[in-house]
Formats: sequence, C-alpha cells, structure tokens
Amino acid sequence: MFEWLKRAFSHRQDDERRRFFELVDALNARASGGTPTTVERRLGTLRIHSGVLAIGDPQDMPSVEIPDIDAAEVSISARLWRYPSGSANVVGLAMSIGDDSQCDVSCKVGELAIDSAKVIVADRADIREYWTETGLDRIGVISTARDKTVLRELTRRFKLKTTQVNVVRAEVVGAVSKSLEQEIEDYLRSIPEYARYPFMQFYVQTNNSFDRANFMNKAWEFMPVGNAEFPVMFVCGTGRGDGRYDVRCRYCGNRPRVVTIDFIGDEGEGARGEYAI
Repeated sequence: MFEWLKRAFSHRQDDERRRFFELVDALNARASGGTPTTVERRLGTLRIHSGVLAIGDPQDMPSVEIPDIDAAEVSISARLWRYPSGSANVVGLAMSIGDDSQCDVSCKVGELAIDSAKVIVADRADIREYWTETGLDRIGVISTARDKTVLRELTRRFKLKTTQVNVVRAEVVGAVSKSLEQEIEDYLRSIPEYARYPFMQFYVQTNNSFDRANFMNKAWEFMPVGNAEFPVMFVCGTGRGDGRYDVRCRYCGNRPRVVTIDFIGDEGEGARGEYAI
C-alpha cells in the first residue's frame, strides 16, 4: 500500500547522502590542494602465524575473522585517493593470500561497524596476546572543548606547564605521575559540575593499543600491537569516516585468497550505511 512512499523516501535519503558525500569531498579537496587522483599501491605484508586474519574497529577488535589462512603472511594493497598536497585517503583495501589464479567469485563474509574512522587488520593471536589497555606514556590531557576554564584552574592550582594541541585539547608538558593524576581527579570530583564525569575534563593517555590506532594521523601505518616493537598490526583510515562496510572474500576451494573492503566505490559512492567526517 505504501510502497510508493517507501521508494520516495529511499530516493530522498540517497539524494541527501550523495549531497553530503559531495560536500565532504569538496571540503577535502579544498583543504588538500585540489581533486584527488585514484591510485593503487601495495603497502606491505603482515605476518599471520595463527591461520586467522582479524579485522575490526579499534573499539571492537576483532569484529570479523577470516580463518583457514594457509600462508605465513598476507600482502596488503590499497586503492588511494591521492591529493595534490601529497595527502591521501584509503578508499579500498585488498589482502592477498597465496595464489589467487583459480579463485571463485567474491562473497560477503562479514560486516564492519566503524565508529573510530579507523580499521585494524592483524593476526588474531597477536591481538589476543599483545593488545594492551596500558601503554608506556603518561600524557595529561585537558579538555578545552567548551572553554578554557578547567585548563586555567588546573594550571594554576597544580603549577602545570601545558601546550594547546588543538581547539579541543591541551596537554601537560612532561609525564603525569599516578599521584598527580589522583590529585587532579580528586579535585575535579570535589566540584559538583565535574564530579560525575571528571574524565571528560582531564585524563591520562598512555598510548595503549587503542590510543595508537585511534589517534593515528596518517592515512595508513604498520604499528606495534602492544608495547614492544613486534608484532605489528595494519591500521588505516576509512575513506570518509564512520559507517558500515562489507568484508568480501574470494576462495580457492575452502582457502581464502583475496579479502577486500571498499570504503568508497569506484564511482565515488560510499560502500553502504551512514557516514560522518
């Protein structure tokens, strides 16, 4: 009865998405010197010793697993939008495993829900063994998202030296000890306005596994999973940002040979879902 209304609403949503994508792309082009060109590039190899490839958002790692890997490493390639400034966005990933000359057609094997605008690819065993909630750094972060009231008060009260990193974030110069962290948290809890969520005003960032992936400012990088130099994981940005992305795979028999994720299609369309910068 209401099929015509559903179709009309769907077309309206598609038009809004397209306009939103065009706006994001125009802003990126303006900031990066002009319209990007599409290039394909082999980025490197990743060691896989457990036989299971793990993929996911830094907040939900892993969310998709590819078992039955019969090679010691996978080769990672990307489709990039390369801007005149030299910056790039990853708009598609391909992970090749062994000989793919006799592959079947690709099929969907999972779906990524990305909320960090980043995706991680790693060996599942490395994530389980080396992923850490506590890194080696102790960076004091003070929020200036609303204003600089808390920054001024903490700087005065605790004799802190700080540097403004960006509009919403200031950092304490030098490592913040556990005792100083506790003193600052106790002080914020004594103020009714901040008592319930003091961490929204101040917290200590240790650059744990999540921090390193989430705050990466490159288009892509091979970086340590844990606090040691090895093993490493692959991390990249996801085209225009957050969204839902299909993970597809081509098989030879029951062996995976090519795993692909399209963040932005060949025609510039988002893979699927809703997106944010």
